Parts: sequence; structure tokens; C-alpha cells
Amino acid sequence: MFSFININKKNPNSLGIDIGTKSIRVTEFSRRNEKNYLENYGEMNLDIAGAKTFRWFDQNTLNPDIKNISAAISVILEEAGIIAEKAVFSLPDFSTFFITFELPPMNRKDLDSAVEFEARKYIPIPMNEIVIDSELMSDKDTTKGNNSVLVMAIPKIVIGQYQTIAESCGLELTALEAEVIGLKRALMKPGDPVSCLVEIGYQSTNISMVDNGYVKSSISYDVAGKDLTFAISEALGIDVSQAEDLKRENGLDSNKNPEVADALVPVLAIICDKIKKIIKEFEAKEGKRVEKVLLSGGGSRLGGVLNFFRVIFGEDEYFQGTQILIGDAFYKTAYHPKLEANIRDINAYFSIAIGEGLRRFEK
Repeated sequence: MFSFININKKNPNSLGIDIGTKSIRVTEFSRRNEKNYLENYGEMNLDIAGAKTFRWFDQNTLNPDIKNISAAISVILEEAGIIAEKAVFSLPDFSTFFITFELPPMNRKDLDSAVEFEARKYIPIPMNEIVIDSELMSDKDTTKGNNSVLVMAIPKIVIGQYQTIAESCGLELTALEAEVIGLKRALMKPGDPVSCLVEIGYQSTNISMVDNGYVKSSISYDVAGKDLTFAISEALGIDVSQAEDLKRENGLDSNKNPEVADALVPVLAIICDKIKKIIKEFEAKEGKRVEKVLLSGGGSRLGGVLNFFRVIFGEDEYFQGTQILIGDAFYKTAYHPKLEANIRDINAYFSIAIGEGLRRFEK
């Protein structure tokens, strides 16, 4: 299935591409009058009953299907009339290694060397097979007090796969970025309190902690949209294609279909329990209170899910006062008025692609 919009083709100059297991989403941005402007977007979804996905298993790893992905992106670019050529691709959390640790006071030059040395202790593959990127999680003088560091490591083979995809589509790959970084860029506002970003995708649910604009941790949990679909399929004795349709049509509305709602509740409860556990562990370690949970991804758009999360968290005395919201990925983006009716529907699905598309304009 295709979903395209073609609004304005003047001066598009930034492309964000989010490659999921069952969908690919593309956003095109320009910068006008000091505002980020959504020029265009496109999406391709695979039918849930199809034998193929955009990723395949190999030695317990979900690798991108280079041929199918390249063909899909090329179709999106052509059919949507996208002309930007420089692209930022998102990387799923299961394709990267996220680690955080502390290093003693030292000057910045020594710190850069120490980061690579320390990272060797945590990354399970040889250092000559990965590329490391790191971020100091504060703006303080590195010579005063311990330094908290976030490290992201990407296997070189993964980088090569995405370079091949970009070249096949006639694009210039300007950056590869973990999904959570794009998500943070799209959803987090200046001055936001310590927050938990929850992205409920098809293959996995990513739970990330953000403090003062820095990603402190990111965990990929394998209970997600696919499990919601499978639960309906098993409970009703129907194939997954029908179950997917029922999931989207009915969500948790027991008035529409109580059997569907009953099948979804246990899976969503598992996801909620996992989020609460990660938040508690973070708070115990950091000594800070998580005040906000921002939901995104296709799973967050199911009818009744937001209210379900609010009830589950509200019933737990520990989480009294915690805000549960759907993340607003368009809060710092302008767009054509005729898109207004579409924004609510695509907001949760396009959060990562929006974040990647905005990377070029980040100060």
C-alpha cells in the first residue's frame, strides 16, 4: 500500500528515512523563514499476510533486505515527487549497541581516547568491526568531576548495507542515526522534564530515558505490535492478516469487538509493566523522577491505548502524577494547511522519520 502527499516542491533540501520491518516512511523538509517546513512525505506498508518483510533473520539478527528496501524507497521518491538527494537513515536499536559509563576528570583529548578504551569492555564484537560515536551527557568542564558518556556502536557491515541502499536509490547518505536520537529530536521540547520515550513498533518496543536533552539509556523490548496481532489471531482462530485489520479497526473498544479488546489487554499490560520496571530502575540509579511518558509508533495509535496506559499507571501509587501523552512530532514543524486533517493520523507513525529529516537543521 502507498501513501503520498505532494504539497510544494520549492527548495526541498533534507530527507529523513525510517526503515521498519513492515513499513518505510520518508519525510522531506526545507527551511523557510527560520522555520522547519514539511515539504512532502511518503509511506509504503507491506501487507501483514505477505511472506516478505523489509528485514530477514540471520543468526538472530534482523538484517535489511537491501533489494526490496531499495526498490520501495525508489518507488516512494518517484511517486511522491521527492527531489531531495541527501538523506539521513534511522537505525533500529537492535542494529546498534547503546552503552553508558562514567570516566574520571580529564581533558577532552584524553577523554576521547578513554571512551574507546572503556567501550571495549562492553561491546561484544571486535573493535575493528564497528564504528563508535559518543556523546558527553553534560556541558560541564570535563576536568571537573566525573564524565557521563553515552556510546553508540554500529557494525561496519550495517553501515555498508545502508550505503548500498542509498546508492541504489540515487541518494547521498549523509548520516546514520539510532532511532531514539531521531525520536528525541522530534518529540522532546526545550525545558522538558526527565522523560521516557516509548516507541511501539511492529517488531519491538523501544523504551528510552531522556534527561536534560540527553539519551541516558535505550532498551529494545521484543513484545510489540506483532504480538498484539498474534494475540488476536490466536484468540479468534483467524489468520494474521484478518487479525491485523481487526486490531486497527477496533483497538480496545469492547463495544465494537470485546474479543479483540480481551486479546489485546494482556499484551499491553506486559508492555506497561516493562516500562514501569525500566523507569523504576532508572530513577533508583539516577536519583531523579521521570515526570512524563511520551508514546509513539503504530501501537500507540490503536483506539483506547492512551487511556489504557493512563489507567494502568494511575492505579500504581508509585506513578501517581506521571503524565502519559502521545508525543507531538510536529510541534516545531510548519506544513501546508491541507495537511491539517492528516497530521493527527500520521503523527505517531512518522515521528522517527520526522526527527531524521530535521537533523540537518539542528543547532
